[in-house]
Amino acid sequence: MQGKEFFKNKVVFITGSSRGIGKAAALLFGEHGARVCINGRNTEYLEETRRELEANSVTCLSVPGDVSDSEQCRTMIDAVIAEFGRLDVLINNAGITSHGRFGDQTIDVWKQSVGINLMGAVYMSTYALPYLTESKGSIIFVSTLAGKLGLPGHSTYSASKMGLSALAQSMQVELEEKGVHIGIIYVGFTENEGRKKVLYPDGIYRKIADRNRREAKREDVAGEILRMVHKRKKRVTLSMVGKLQAAAIRFSPFIIGIVLRKANRDYDTMYNSPDS
Repeated sequence: MQGKEFFKNKVVFITGSSRGIGKAAALLFGEHGARVCINGRNTEYLEETRRELEANSVTCLSVPGDVSDSEQCRTMIDAVIAEFGRLDVLINNAGITSHGRFGDQTIDVWKQSVGINLMGAVYMSTYALPYLTESKGSIIFVSTLAGKLGLPGHSTYSASKMGLSALAQSMQVELEEKGVHIGIIYVGFTENEGRKKVLYPDGIYRKIADRNRREAKREDVAGEILRMVHKRKKRVTLSMVGKLQAAAIRFSPFIIGIVLRKANRDYDTMYNSPDS
């Protein structure tokens, strides 16, 4: 399989990997011979994933922790180095989805969204960088299509994800001569495991509503992340919707305006039931 020798015995840390895309990536990197470090806030989910990885003969370290806490991030990186003595790949995958019109959201919602989606990646990358410089490794940021465009009803989410774009662009230039690969991947709608929750404007997490639209498989997204690390790609946009969006932003901003205004009108219909 692609990259089998490349990833053999490399140490890969994936934040937010107790489920979803992160879990699929952990299984795939492990299948390719990597030693995998998994992370999450929910210790029950994390333990389930650890057992599944070990059942598939993957060398695995479980590192519980909250990426929005700087000191916990430092402790997590220290634990990885203490266990394996090196770090080759950091995948900043941990994130939360939030929604709400700007005037309806509390400051706490902003702190949570930016703290996890943006600052979590900043903290982890900061503490991992010395070891990744030594190994000439990779830092990957997992973003979404909202990271390219400010979506009405999703200002906190869009702002936190768009921040990753600027961060990745700056780091790509700054770290190029040091041999550290920086990549960012823009993911479209991806299937979830039925346990995913969304942060609502009142600061409460509730079950995500059914999307009723075509979704990418978690395993396919994980495969794209693996290829991105193997080929040291700087930027990848997934899905036809994502590619059309990128073209429209560049060549047809008028169409983007129409789409965003429609999304604004549709917002209340989509989120009229907080328990959906």
